[in-house]
Amino acid sequence: MTSAPGEGAPEAAHGAAPAATGHRYRSLDGLRGVAALSVVIYHALLVVPAVSVLYIEKADATPLTPEWWLFRTPLRLVMPGHEAVLIFFVLSGFVLTLPLLTHRQSPRSILAYYGRRILRLYVPVWGAVAFALLLAVAVPRDPSVGSSWLATHLPPTFSAVWHDLVLVLGTSNLDSPLWSLTWEVWFSLLLPVMFVLLKVARVHDWWLGGIALLIALSAVSRFPAVLDALPLSWLTGGILQYLPVFGIGMIVASRRETIARLATRIRSWWPVIAGALLLMISPSLVPTGAVYTPVSAALAAVSLIGVAGVVFIALEAPARRVLETRPVQWAGTRSFSVYLIHEPILVAAALVTGADAWLPWLFVALALLPVVLLAAEGFYRVIERPSMLLSQRVGRAILAPPAARRRVLAPAHPDSLSQ
Repeated sequence: MTSAPGEGAPEAAHGAAPAATGHRYRSLDGLRGVAALSVVIYHALLVVPAVSVLYIEKADATPLTPEWWLFRTPLRLVMPGHEAVLIFFVLSGFVLTLPLLTHRQSPRSILAYYGRRILRLYVPVWGAVAFALLLAVAVPRDPSVGSSWLATHLPPTFSAVWHDLVLVLGTSNLDSPLWSLTWEVWFSLLLPVMFVLLKVARVHDWWLGGIALLIALSAVSRFPAVLDALPLSWLTGGILQYLPVFGIGMIVASRRETIARLATRIRSWWPVIAGALLLMISPSLVPTGAVYTPVSAALAAVSLIGVAGVVFIALEAPARRVLETRPVQWAGTRSFSVYLIHEPILVAAALVTGADAWLPWLFVALALLPVVLLAAEGFYRVIERPSMLLSQRVGRAILAPPAARRRVLAPAHPDSLSQ
């Protein structure tokens, strides 16, 4: 969203976050790292059948059981999987908009943006698909065992792999976090158009109302009646639900100085932090059932307010210094790799060990965490970091005069890595 998921999850959601002045928003790097690790925890807990049934089958939790504590109380903050992806999306909108605000745009600069962005997203995704496919061959998927979440991981087919490689037509569960990359790609393709629309609408003059409108659009788009009225609802419904989330980040970027001034008026940040976190997970705290109702829509809107609040806190609150510590920064710089490759490892381990009850699986999951982090470090060095360098060289080559392109395509200095 990263960005993650990233120039999020989603790649701006998971790449560097350069400020308009050229420096990095280190706290946003840290937020990406925390969000990526929370997705890992979320998927690890979905291996437990009692947890997966709450998410996959929309069942209600039995009061006072472990899964009830994790799902219906503030302990939900341990595993805010979907909310973490929404954070990636907001960060992507924020980071990708900053250069548009500070640099004059031309047809060549837009072409360079597309060249950088497509390479930056697709090369790591293709590496992740290859990694997931190898694990799925080594440890065959078995939908008849384990939790209902594990059951959604079917043996790979040519069609599934093709969709995962293309992204824009939807993805399979070979590596399910790729679903968010579908919307990262669509946003990346439509970013210049969305930026022009925001400028024409002069959203910067009524930015709070603009954010409220985008939140309402995202929440309303999930009603069955709306989806039924849309052509290609699997695509257009997703665009209406998720592109407004990116748009929130775009508006925040356009009003960066105003938001910074507002932050100076806050005397105590702890109520703001607690409120944003609770709002973010509010859909889990209020039982609504499997049917999407007006109450569900209201909670979805409130959750997006919380997501925007979390990004605001990471930008402005004194507590953001926690996000700037070295371990969190490491997680931030590797967040895209963590996000892309963790799930195939979890699925393979669950199938090999056969552990899905609470206690045995928790021991396995704890042992897997360093494995995931080491694998992410390797993936970052072998796949993601070279893709960042390649995307930069291609972008510079597109912008350079023809006579200088060969020189521009020379390898970039490692310290130049940004978006």
